[in-house]
Amino acid sequence: MYQINLGLQPNPRATARKVDKFLTIEFQRYLNLAGLHRNQLTSPQLSFAPGSTNKNGVEDNFIDEVLDDIKVVDPARKVCAAIYKTMDNCTDTAFKPYRRILIGTYIDQLRIVDVAASVNLSTRSIDNKKVNAQCEFADRWLYWKKYFDVEGLPDLRVFTERIKTVW
Repeated sequence: MYQINLGLQPNPRATARKVDKFLTIEFQRYLNLAGLHRNQLTSPQLSFAPGSTNKNGVEDNFIDEVLDDIKVVDPARKVCAAIYKTMDNCTDTAFKPYRRILIGTYIDQLRIVDVAASVNLSTRSIDNKKVNAQCEFADRWLYWKKYFDVEGLPDLRVFTERIKTVW
């Protein structure tokens, strides 16, 4: 019997827990520091369909302000923008409604049954989709925190060393 070290492998459940904690606790802290409320980031009228002109002026103004003057803007506002854009950038298809799950959960603060209903899934199947959404958020977070120049924030991905025992 011997062991083979497979190296570091992604740990989806641990990553999802870390993302949940970040988006539940830290995000609220940054909103407070920036003097913002979640409803200032998005609204039900907001449409992300290509070519859509149905925009939310508050969300547009907030993101435009951060993008136009990225070096001067309050650091807490940059973090909030980076978090929102990371969620907004996640996959949103019928089979992978990750964007809607994240925004429904962490921006709109819907109950999981309401999120499930909004994406036409059962509450049982939404659990796996939510873990996948949180993992995608963690991956995309690497890009958006760099883009918004808030790189001092943590990498939300969790890796576990895998060892396989061979007989």
